Amino acid sequence: MKNILIIGPSRVGKSNLCSMILKKYYNLNYISGDSIRNAFINIYPDLGYTPKNTINRIEFCKFINWIINENNIHIKRNLYYIIDSANISLEHAIKVFNDTIIIAIGRKDTTVEKMMQSIKEHDTELDWTYGYSDEDLSSISNETIKKSKQLYSDCLTHNIAYFDTSINRYNTYKEIFKYIEKEIGK
Repeated sequence: MKNILIIGPSRVGKSNLCSMILKKYYNLNYISGDSIRNAFINIYPDLGYTPKNTINRIEFCKFINWIINENNIHIKRNLYYIIDSANISLEHAIKVFNDTIIIAIGRKDTTVEKMMQSIKEHDTELDWTYGYSDEDLSSISNETIKKSKQLYSDCLTHNIAYFDTSINRYNTYKEIFKYIEKEIGK
């Protein structure tokens, strides 16, 4: 087995994908990058973390990687993790997470209107965008599409797998599972 890192902007299906992967690979442990970021913001405000600047801070990746390595030392065996975060850049992921399957997902092949509609159709009270105004959803969707296009370009440059969840998210998830199986076999 290997660690799996799922990166991409907000509202592209990272957490949903992690849930599905955890059902199949029961020996993986889950780490939410967003939860760690929120802990830094709320418990250690003097560190200066925000939802917007965390992605630019390589020490955030180093912290998560340190937790993984320390857990393996303390339990004296290899534990494997699936990590998802909108706050890890591809550049930092490549530098910090060794022997990890890096998967980037995004929604570059959609429109703001279609993404807003999708969010409204699938949001539950547990989703952070639940009940947001059309203006807020439009802004989030626009930013997600822009970041997805940049992430796709970066993935091409660094030869990292990028999967687009714009059209049929569940077919894309099937492609991701095939990719993971192939990478685990290496």
